[in-house]
Amino acid sequence: MREEAEQQAIIPQPPAPVAAPSEPLHNKNRWMRYFFTGDSSPEHAPIVDLQRRACWIGVALILQALNEVTLLVLVYLPVAPFLTPWSGLISFGLMSGSLVALWMAFRPAPLKSVGEVVIRQKLPRRWQRVIVILLLISSLAGAGEIVASTVLSFFMTPIYKNDGTAIDMNAAILLAEGRDPYVDSSILSIARRFSILAIWTTPLRAGQFANSASYPTPDQLSSVLARDLKTGNAPEFESKVSYPAFSFLSLVPFVWLGTNNALPLYLICYGLIVFTGWKKVHPVMRPWLILLSLANVSMLTSVLNGNVDMLYILLILLAWLLRDRRWWSALCLGLALATKQPAWLFLPFYAILIWRHKGLKEAIERLSMAGVIALAINLPFMLWNFHAWLAGVLAPVADPMFPSGVGVVALGLTPILPLLPGVVYTALEALAMLFCIAWYWRICKSRPEAAMLLAVLPLFFAWRSLPSYFYYAALPLFILQVARVLPKQMGAH
Repeated sequence: MREEAEQQAIIPQPPAPVAAPSEPLHNKNRWMRYFFTGDSSPEHAPIVDLQRRACWIGVALILQALNEVTLLVLVYLPVAPFLTPWSGLISFGLMSGSLVALWMAFRPAPLKSVGEVVIRQKLPRRWQRVIVILLLISSLAGAGEIVASTVLSFFMTPIYKNDGTAIDMNAAILLAEGRDPYVDSSILSIARRFSILAIWTTPLRAGQFANSASYPTPDQLSSVLARDLKTGNAPEFESKVSYPAFSFLSLVPFVWLGTNNALPLYLICYGLIVFTGWKKVHPVMRPWLILLSLANVSMLTSVLNGNVDMLYILLILLAWLLRDRRWWSALCLGLALATKQPAWLFLPFYAILIWRHKGLKEAIERLSMAGVIALAINLPFMLWNFHAWLAGVLAPVADPMFPSGVGVVALGLTPILPLLPGVVYTALEALAMLFCIAWYWRICKSRPEAAMLLAVLPLFFAWRSLPSYFYYAALPLFILQVARVLPKQMGAH
């Protein structure tokens, strides 16, 4: 016994689990307590980890906001023409960084060393404090966009800075007049009705742009559109209603009200996303919800511009949050599928989510319910003129659009790399989708919120990888993650 005791005294023993003592924040940083707990004891570990993940989501939002600033400067204030050929590289770097930050937000936390429960460190760390300060600065711009969106929604004539919203509102007007939007849509009548600028249209490689290898310049777009308005024919611009029917059916009430203003719907959608998060997340994380919601400049810009993506991402978020209520979840998914094509990318991830949690039979039934809802909404237009409906819905992939975006294709639009054939980008997109589906199959039980990123990640490799495709992942990912890790029903810490 004595020899055993001596041997144990010689052999180094692993350190006993320790809890870092709670350290009050310095007086000048006391306001940080709203975003960080100073206690790294084991019972506070979930909160500390969520606050770390929220910082990574904040990094993504900051990089996306910088991308918006870059695009605005290069388009509206071409003060440095020599930067224009390199704009794709700038956007590629910023968007790549934001996607990496979102991945950091849901990847598993690094394992602690053997026998160590909590690492003694001062909380919050310096980089986390810097991110909060940058988010507070961004939130000033976000608050300004909310004010501007409110004014444009209820007190002024709307300005549609993207042709998609203008086409959808025009479609709602046509439907109220008893006309088929998929047949009678015209970019020329839309340009006259809503006074949209040429840079807000979607040019096609047709007509005067048929032999153009690069995206037309703003001057070229303005010149050709002005000429088309005189001739009454515009083959160079997308005129079709390019989304499923719920995208414009949701705007018909605003036509009946006589406003012809789509912006209130998307402002309300953003408010509902924040309100849903407020109801679902634990009170200790609500300051982060408000901060991220205000600092979400890229998403708020979409609200200001009237982007229909705001409607479908609200429905997708609800489909995930309500996954234990089969009918409501399937209804939200079906409405999302009937709104815009990017929602279709979430379909295999939702199927995996339900399959892994509730079985294959339940997954098939839910997909069937969602499919019936989406079909029922679009069926009248399919019967009205199936060819026109199909041509509209397939327009984003079937029409000869120019390569554009912030993904891999952006490198081909710079002097660094040549532009590859479109089939190469399609193949890369398909491979990326297969990889993301396989990855989600492995992690969906522990990280169901990862679908908010993985479903849109393949678009980073597409022929058209518009930045708006990726702007809607961060806030829903945060809400789903906090609702899972720290449910509202838990006691206060």
